[in-house]
Amino acid sequence: MKKSIILCGIAATALIATLGFAFKPSHTEHVCAGFVPENDLYLPANLFAAGGVTKAEFNQVIDRIETLYRPEIESMGDRLTIKRYWDDGTVNAHATKSGKNRVLSLYGGLARFPSMGVEGFALAVCHEVGHHLGGGPKYSGRDSWGATEGAADYFATLKCLRRYLAAEDNATALKNLKVDPVAKEACQKQFSNLKDQLICQRASVGGEQVGELHQRLNEMEIRPKYGTPEVYQLTEMTEDYPYPQCRLDTYFQGMLCQVSEYTRMSDTDYKQGSCYEPVHKVGARPRCWFVPN
Repeated sequence: MKKSIILCGIAATALIATLGFAFKPSHTEHVCAGFVPENDLYLPANLFAAGGVTKAEFNQVIDRIETLYRPEIESMGDRLTIKRYWDDGTVNAHATKSGKNRVLSLYGGLARFPSMGVEGFALAVCHEVGHHLGGGPKYSGRDSWGATEGAADYFATLKCLRRYLAAEDNATALKNLKVDPVAKEACQKQFSNLKDQLICQRASVGGEQVGELHQRLNEMEIRPKYGTPEVYQLTEMTEDYPYPQCRLDTYFQGMLCQVSEYTRMSDTDYKQGSCYEPVHKVGARPRCWFVPN
């Protein structure tokens, strides 16, 4: 991980160390990297702007995901704490762990980003859940409890967003949403059940909403798109943020994987609960960040 990412949750530590003062180490185990890299965007609660989700939608999304995953985390002997910072304009979200306490910190600025709808915001929250439940690959070093950025992205659509959307009236919701034709065709080809097709299509809308955020933060002229997958393949796995197109590819493969959203991921066996090559032709983690053992 990059140094700036490691220090994001304990920014004062670097300053204190530089000045030569001693400090008591924190008991919090950080996966400091947010949903997106630390950035200077700030969207206050009183900002008048088109787009983004409302405070009610912000809380409804979090409530639903909390209901879905609190029992699973408690079954592990841990607690789930969700901190809702609606009034904070920070455009990000974070996952941390302190002892048996697994924490999600969610900021209103992220929810207020203009392209964000409930689909994209739910995907972002699911990504943070994925740091806790997304299995391997894990961060190395002291953050070894947490799934890496790519693993959290994959979990977000393979497991969490699919479960979130399962209880929704997706046919009605999609009447007011534009689905990318490449994503729509892939969803229809991959799933024979109409309900699964609609969940996949709506999840793809969430990926596009988040893709615009990645585009903005990375100052890209062209937004990541379905149908133009990242061609560069790594020879060594990365724990850091994949490139924006690679992240969209990861969301896409997660939503296309036919493995059940209720089969848990494994911390040690990446094949468990997921699609993988060469067994699955569609739905495996992209090679633009993932390198099989």
